[in-house]
Order: sequence, then C-alpha cells, then structure tokens
Amino acid sequence: MNRHSHLGDFGRIGHPSDRFNHAAARERVRARTLLWIDGGAAGLGGITMLVLQAWLARLYDFPVNLVVFLGIANLTYATYSGTLAILATLGKWPRRPAINLLVLANLLWVIVCATVLVTVWPWASIFGRIHVAFESLFVGVLAFAEYRWVRPVLRR
Repeated sequence: MNRHSHLGDFGRIGHPSDRFNHAAARERVRARTLLWIDGGAAGLGGITMLVLQAWLARLYDFPVNLVVFLGIANLTYATYSGTLAILATLGKWPRRPAINLLVLANLLWVIVCATVLVTVWPWASIFGRIHVAFESLFVGVLAFAEYRWVRPVLRR
C-alpha cells in the first residue's frame, strides 16, 4: 500500500495523468472564479446604484430613472450569473448554451452602455462618463474571458 493511498489520485506523485488532472482543476477554478467575479460585480454594482440612487444621480448628472434602470439591470444580470457561479461551485456545471447566453448578455450590455454614454455625454459629469465607460470595458473583457476560459470547461 502506498503511503499516499488515502489521497486517491492526488497521491500518485509523478503519474502522467497528474499534470492533466491538475491543469483541468486549475481551468475549473479559473472558470468558477470568473463566474463569481461576474455575478459579484453585477450584484454589488446593482445594489450600490439602487441604495445610492439619488446621490449618484447628482454626482453623475444622470436622471434618477437612468440610475435605477442601471441598478435593476445589474441585479437582474447578477441573478443569472450568480446562479451559474453557485451551480459551478456545487459541481453542477452548466451547459455551454447557458454560458453562450451569459456572453451574449455581456455583449449586449456593452452596446447598452455605449448607447447610454453617447446619449448622456452632453450633460453628464466626468464621473458619470467614466463610470459608464468603465462598466462597458469591464463587461466586454468579461465576455471575452468567459468565452475563452469558461466555455471550454463546460459540457456541450
């Protein structure tokens, strides 16, 4: 009996499949982390926008309705992406179409942010412009990262 037998496959030091198993495990951890970052950022952003809506509307020179819309949209998205993160954490990985929808939602949000930016540009403060531009960039990078690193880990 090997002194590492209680470790199962992880106790086999130097076995050729170890590199593959560790690489696959790292890929799953990265995919899960991206899903948590996505859901967490959207949730935190949505809650912050709704709780501080009047103050943010004044800071950004946005109509309060726009701040509320952005907050609700972020929370709605966070519900979906957060659910995928929870499922992945429980080992119940979603299928690729679920991530395809997530990537598509991110890309659509980039378009929404760009539209908002163009619309509010004449009167928005620099803080409002920076916020929307950064959110668009952040979500675009997430779309790329999820397509590149989350999709390959999933079942078809």
